[in-house]
Amino acid sequence: MKNIIEVQYDLATGGLKSLVNQADPNHMNWVEGASVWGTVKNGELVSLTEKENGVECVYRTKHLEITANRWLSDNRYHERYVLRGRLDVDVFFNRGAVGIYTTFNDNYEIAPISMTERCAAHIWCGRNTSYVDAVKMGPCDFGLAMVLTEGSLDSYSVERPFEHGSDDRGDFIMHPSPFDLRPGEEMTLEWELFFYETGRFYDEIEKYPSVVLVNADQYTLFEGERIRFSINKENACVSLDGEAIQTQTKDGKTYVDYLPKRRGDHRFVIKSGDVETIAEFFVQIPFEELVKRRVNFIVDKQQYHNSKSALDGAYMIYDKQDQCLIFDELFPDFNASRERLVMGILIAKYLQYRPDEHIYESLMKYYRYVSREFFDEETGMVYNTIGKNPKFKRLYNGPWMGMFMMELYKLTKEEHFLDSMMRAMYPYYQNGGDNFYPNGLTMYETVEVLRSAGRHEDAEKISEMFKKHADRIAANGLNYPIHEVRYEQTIVTPAVNLTAQMWMLNQDEKLAESCKLHMTVLNRFNGHQPSYHLNDVSLRHWDGYWFGKRMMYGDTMPHSASVHTSVAFWHYAQVTGDQEYLRRAESGARNTLCLFHEDGSASVCWLYPLTVNGIRCEYFDEFCNEQDGVLYYMIKTLGMLDKK
Repeated sequence: MKNIIEVQYDLATGGLKSLVNQADPNHMNWVEGASVWGTVKNGELVSLTEKENGVECVYRTKHLEITANRWLSDNRYHERYVLRGRLDVDVFFNRGAVGIYTTFNDNYEIAPISMTERCAAHIWCGRNTSYVDAVKMGPCDFGLAMVLTEGSLDSYSVERPFEHGSDDRGDFIMHPSPFDLRPGEEMTLEWELFFYETGRFYDEIEKYPSVVLVNADQYTLFEGERIRFSINKENACVSLDGEAIQTQTKDGKTYVDYLPKRRGDHRFVIKSGDVETIAEFFVQIPFEELVKRRVNFIVDKQQYHNSKSALDGAYMIYDKQDQCLIFDELFPDFNASRERLVMGILIAKYLQYRPDEHIYESLMKYYRYVSREFFDEETGMVYNTIGKNPKFKRLYNGPWMGMFMMELYKLTKEEHFLDSMMRAMYPYYQNGGDNFYPNGLTMYETVEVLRSAGRHEDAEKISEMFKKHADRIAANGLNYPIHEVRYEQTIVTPAVNLTAQMWMLNQDEKLAESCKLHMTVLNRFNGHQPSYHLNDVSLRHWDGYWFGKRMMYGDTMPHSASVHTSVAFWHYAQVTGDQEYLRRAESGARNTLCLFHEDGSASVCWLYPLTVNGIRCEYFDEFCNEQDGVLYYMIKTLGMLDKK
C-alpha cells in the first residue's frame, strides 16, 4: 500500500486538525481529540503564518515564547518547536511545566467503529529516544509512527473528558525533560510522523540517529536472576544509580549482563554519542515467597471476623494507607463479592501446592461466607453482593464462582463442590451467558476435572453449553458485544481463551482460526517499550477509578487485568505451537508483579501518566483490590509454583 499523508490545519488555533492516510478506505483521522494537536498547554496563539507546505505559529505562556513550524516533506509530517524565555532573567522548568498536545485518536466506540476508526497509542517518553507507535484497534496493514528527532521528552500527561467515563483514554500532552534557559537562549523539540507497514515499526524508527533501542526477554526479574539486555549501538555507556555498569560490545551491539544488588525499580541510563535514553527493570522477591506473603496477608489482614455481621469471614479490600478494611454496598467494586472472589481462588490454588492448616481454616470460613451471602448452592445463582439480593444481575460473577468451586474440589476432592461448579453454570447460560465474553470461565479445565472425577455425563452436558458458546464467539468474529465498557482488552481475551480451550477439547479447526483472528486484535493493545510498566502490558485506563482508593481515571500500567492477555498468549501457544507466545506470556505476567509488595500487601494498579487532568500521578494506588488473579494465573497457567 502506498501510504500518503493528508493533513489539514486548524487556523483558529494553529494546530493540526486532521491527519489521514489517503489510502485508508475508512479515512480515519489519527489526531482527533477534545483539544487540538500541536497546541501548547496554557499557551495563547499570538500569530499564524500560512506557508506553501505548512504553517508557522507563535504561542506565548507566562514564561515562554514558542514558535511552532508544521510542514509536509517526503511524505512525512514534521513539527518543530523552538522555546525561548520571555523574561530578562533565567527561567527553570520542572517535570510537566511545559506541554504540547498530541491528540492521538485513542478512544473507544462500539467494536466495528473502534476497529476501523480508532487507534491504540503506545507511548515511550525515553528522553532523546522517544516515540509513539499508534496502531488501529482492528486488523490493518499500516500504523502511524511518531519519532522525536531533536530534544528530550520526560513523560506525558492526560486530559480526560469525564463525561465519557471509561470509554475515552483522553488527550495526551508531551512534556520535555526538565530544562532551564538563560535570557536569549533557545531549546528545540522536533518530531515527525509517518505511516509504516504493520510489523515494521522498530525497523523503521531504528533508522533515526536519535533512536537507541533496548531489547530484553524479561523486564521483571526475581532475586538471584540477572538483568540482561542489548542495545542496538556499539560501545554504549550504561549507568545505574549514578554508577557505570560493565558492558560488552559484539556485532555492532552493546550487551548488559547485571546481577542486581537490591530489589525494586532499576532505571538504567544509556548513552550513545549525544543520545541519552533509559530502560526500566524491576526486581521482585522470589515468586514462592511473594505468593506466601500475599496469601498470609489476606488471611491475617483482609479477612473480617465478626459473628454478628453478614460479612463474617469475608475477604475484603484493604486500605494500605490507613491500614483498615473497606466495604461499600453502594459502590459494587468496593463490596466483598464480585472480583474480590479472586482472593479465595488464589488461596484455594495455593493450598493445593503448600498445605497449611491455619490458611485452610481461613479459606473454609471464607467459603461459608460465600455460600451464605452471595452464592446459592441449590440454584447456582451468584449474586452481586451480600444478602443474596436479586436486584442486580452481573454475568461476570457466575464464571468466577464456577472457578472457585472447581479449585475447592481440586483442594478437597469433595464432590459437592463439583455439584456447585455445575450449578453456577446453569443460571449463567440461562441468562444469556453464551452471548457474553467472561474472563473467569475455564472451559477445558472444567470438562477435564469432571472427566477425571468420573462424571462423564456432566462433562458432556457442560461441553455442549461450552461448544455453543465458543461457536457463537467464532461466528461473531470481530463484532465484539458491548460489556461494561464499549470495547477493551478484556473483551478480546475471552475470545482468544475460549476458542482456544474448546479447540483443546475437540480440535475443531474453525475454532483455531477464530483464535488466531482474535489474537491479531489482542496484540494491538500491547506495547513493546523498554519498561516493566509497558512491555507486553495491555493498555488500560479506567481501573484506577473503579477499583482504586483515589478513584482516578488514567492509564493504569500495569493493572492486574493485563494478566488475561498473558493467559491468552499461553492458550494461543497451545493452539499454534508458537513458543514466542509462551515467553511473552511469562514476561507480561511478570511485569504486573510490581503491584505486590514485600510485606504481602498489594496495589490494584500503578497510575502511569505524570498527571491526569492536572492531578499528579505516578503512584501505586493504596487499595489492595482485584489484583490477586495475577498470582493465581501464574501458578496455574505458567507453572510458577512447583509441587513439593
